[in-house]
Amino acid sequence: MRAAIALLMLPLLAAPLPAHAEDARFMLCEALPHLTCVWSGDSFYLRGKVVRLADAVTPERYTSACPKASQLSWRSALRLRDLLNAGTFEIGDADGSALALVSRDGQSLGAQLITEGLARARTPASPDWCG
Repeated sequence: MRAAIALLMLPLLAAPLPAHAEDARFMLCEALPHLTCVWSGDSFYLRGKVVRLADAVTPERYTSACPKASQLSWRSALRLRDLLNAGTFEIGDADGSALALVSRDGQSLGAQLITEGLARARTPASPDWCG
């Protein structure tokens, strides 16, 4: 009897499918095509378009030069995923290079990653993540 009731309740417990791409939850990018997912701690795909944080930079997930950078890259990507999934956010105008300021309630998500020690401020010079 319990099993029958559980089977009847199962559809009620399932998460509803998003009605629009904007409603989709972010996950880490894995298989192609990348539609709505986090590629690294400073870049994500939204509806198939790449968005890179204009104010923060993190190590790449798959090409890190050392274990320290690799660990930071995964931690920052997971944190960006959580920040994006925490609610609605705004994307400032991209400058043609896919760099854009991403914020929620006027607070930059990139600045939050920097404050949490998961990213560095974006500069023309590439940071040394292993030093």
